[in-house]
Amino acid sequence: MQAQDPSAPALCVLASGSSGNASVLRTSEGQLVLIDAGISPRRTEAALAALGHTLHDIRAVVLTHLDSDHFYTAWTSAITRRLPSDAHVWVSTAHANARRLQPLAHASRLRTFDTTPFQPAANLTFSSRLAKHDDQGVATFRIQTPTGTLGYLTDLGEVTQALTDFHTNVDVLAIESNYCPTLQARSERPDFLKRRIMGGAGHLSNHQCLAAAEAIAPTAHAVFLHLSRDCNHPDLVAALHEGADYARTIAAPNEPTRWVSITPATPPAPQPHRPHAAIHTQNTLFGANA
Repeated sequence: MQAQDPSAPALCVLASGSSGNASVLRTSEGQLVLIDAGISPRRTEAALAALGHTLHDIRAVVLTHLDSDHFYTAWTSAITRRLPSDAHVWVSTAHANARRLQPLAHASRLRTFDTTPFQPAANLTFSSRLAKHDDQGVATFRIQTPTGTLGYLTDLGEVTQALTDFHTNVDVLAIESNYCPTLQARSERPDFLKRRIMGGAGHLSNHQCLAAAEAIAPTAHAVFLHLSRDCNHPDLVAALHEGADYARTIAAPNEPTRWVSITPATPPAPQPHRPHAAIHTQNTLFGANA
């Protein structure tokens, strides 16, 4: 299990699922970057309070895309009213012309990114690549902190070789594991919705997530995002990653995760040498069923 370093940059998923997605990345200085704002400002404020933070600790909001479960409508006005005056919203150039963002642009709160690295807060460098999702795609992030790297990938239609190459060997990987194909097929969802989710521009299945995690090979920790409430279960996700080298956290729709330090895996402590006689004695004492 990865040791938690309270002084290191860390990720906490406040909520993740079809009802809303939001995560916070905490800097070493205690500032916050909100990655997606898919739950209400009031709910975000309550979640942050439970973590010992307030909305005034948010230095930036970085959006993967503009679906309502990733950018809650009320944030368009709340950003200018409730966040610090120097806090900006960062959005991909692929999404920047959306009408709902125009009030933020008029208030000089909007910033855009492409493939050039950008810094939404001190000592955090985001690099982004677009992936398939519906018509306009979704931004994925490789984030460099002073202590390690974080990969953040959600709402992906598929994970390409170029995408795994871009994110390979991050220390912490936060990635969508949206649905079980069997549960999806058996569900009462309309066929058009099933086709959208499973058609290569919607969401990742549990097995697609597993293949991506194996290719990216996070050194320390994997955080699984956006589980479908109707077509997935945390036990299904956990079982697929049983025995993996990385520690695992499964995000929930209504409960924040623990803080996950953005640091490399801690090597196991060397074990003291014990004579064979002592080992034989221990086996004799405790027996084969210990």
